[in-house]
Order: sequence, then structure tokens, then C-alpha cells
Amino acid sequence: MKKRAIIIMLAMAGMQSPLLAKDSPQDSCKNAAALYADGDLDGALEEAKWCVTLLEQMKQENIAKFFKDSILGYKGAELESQNAMGFTSTKREYQKGDAYISVSLSGMATGSGMDAFAALAQIGLSAGGGKKVRIQKRSAAIMADGSNVQILVTLKKGGTLVFESNYVNADEVQKFAEAFPIEELDDSRG
Repeated sequence: MKKRAIIIMLAMAGMQSPLLAKDSPQDSCKNAAALYADGDLDGALEEAKWCVTLLEQMKQENIAKFFKDSILGYKGAELESQNAMGFTSTKREYQKGDAYISVSLSGMATGSGMDAFAALAQIGLSAGGGKKVRIQKRSAAIMADGSNVQILVTLKKGGTLVFESNYVNADEVQKFAEAFPIEELDDSRG
């Protein structure tokens, strides 16, 4: 019985080792092309999907570097990233004393549909409600309702950056948004 369990554990460890290996998008894309050239369409498709996954992970890592650890004395909590059905969301909460400001970036995982998403965000900004401003050459709307403040920034490369707080006033959230590297983030998204 113990011998059987050891064999099963060794077999499982062997199956996991490819997952632990460091793949590169370049290698995966080349492998997909080679499999396609060999007539292995299923293998090529699987490898191409892996290539896209790795590229999206690299893109997400690039975006994460703009969510700085500290902005205007606010310290960043753990960065949260989600990717589902082609939609991505990156979020980080910042704290200074008892004050919190949440920053979230939403958009499409790949280039397709990004323009449509940005257009919808722009319609939301122009539909009224809130004060219209420009932050780092991007259209934005400041909406304050009681203690809830939201600033929605439409990015040129698609997507929306939202600054939100129930703890600080609109002026403080706007100062935070102006200090956030919005322009650099947007321009880096190619």
C-alpha cells in the first residue's frame, strides 16, 4: 500500500514539473507554429492558447508596476488582479491613517473590444452627473454623493481607471488621482 502511494506521488510530481518550468511566450509561440507546420492542429491550438496566456500575464505584470507602493503618503495594500472572459481588473487599496482610497483599472484582456469598452465609459462620463475635469490629459468625471467619492478616468488606450473613497473628500481623491502615474500607465499599454 505504501509502495503504491509513493509511486502515485512520484507520478504526480512528474506531471507537475512542466507547470513549474519557466515558459516564455516566444518559445510557446514558436512551438505552436512548429506544431501547426507538423499538422498537429490540436497541439498547435493548445500551445497558442498558452502563448496568449503568457503574453497576458506579462502585460498584467507591466501594468502592476504603475500601482506604486506609496502615493502622497498613502501605502498600498496587496495588488489584486482578475481576468475572466476577456475582461481584466487590477485593483489596489491605499491607506493613510484611517483614510482609504481604492484604485481599479478595468478593461479588456486583449485588443479586441477595447475601443467599444472605452466608448461605453465615455458615454457614461458624458451622460451627466458629476463634475467633468481633465487629469493628465484624460477625460474624467468626479462624482460625490455624501461620503462616497468616485473619479472615473477614461484612458486613451481603452479601459477605465477608477479612484474611490468613502473616507476622504473629493479634493483629496483628485489630488491622489493627479499623483497617480495615469499617463505613463496608459501610454505603456501600447
